[in-house]
Amino acid sequence: MAPSTPSIATYHPLQRLSSPSRGISAAIHVAGIISFTLSYKYLIDFPTHINASYGWHWQYLTILGLTVAYATFVFGLLADLTLSPRLFLIKNTLSLCSAPLEVLISILYWGICMIDRTLVVPPEIHLAPLADFGFHAAPSILLVIDLLFLSPPWTINALPAMGLSSIIAVAYWAWVEQCYKHNGL
Repeated sequence: MAPSTPSIATYHPLQRLSSPSRGISAAIHVAGIISFTLSYKYLIDFPTHINASYGWHWQYLTILGLTVAYATFVFGLLADLTLSPRLFLIKNTLSLCSAPLEVLISILYWGICMIDRTLVVPPEIHLAPLADFGFHAAPSILLVIDLLFLSPPWTINALPAMGLSSIIAVAYWAWVEQCYKHNGL
């Protein structure tokens, strides 16, 4: 008896590995969307002086990274459900931006916290441990799983990757300067 081949209804046509099913991919994307939604809910449920400042929480790289991660997983789930090559392309492109950014955010945040937590979280702001994990670890963990196991091989070379990183860095710098003009912090 010949082994059966997986049908297109069961497997992603563009995944790096053929073993994960659409269900596993969708479950990871749903888990990410739930985690990211709860992180945003935390910002609203436990307001600080940042909520009233110019740029809201988007003045921080953590929240900008969370936003791109959120978009990546929304497009990933839509691609899982529809098998649309265009949605896969959008998800995979966003993933190339969001995964390295979130890994950098996690490494910087937890590295600085090991030295002195007050350098990244002001003492007057209480951040629950689960929320801390949701902001500073879950996005990078979920995005790395998605990028390594549920995405096609990278299609970006070193020069375009450095250009993309430079554009993101300059855009963030300009945004931080804009927030500083209004907030002075």
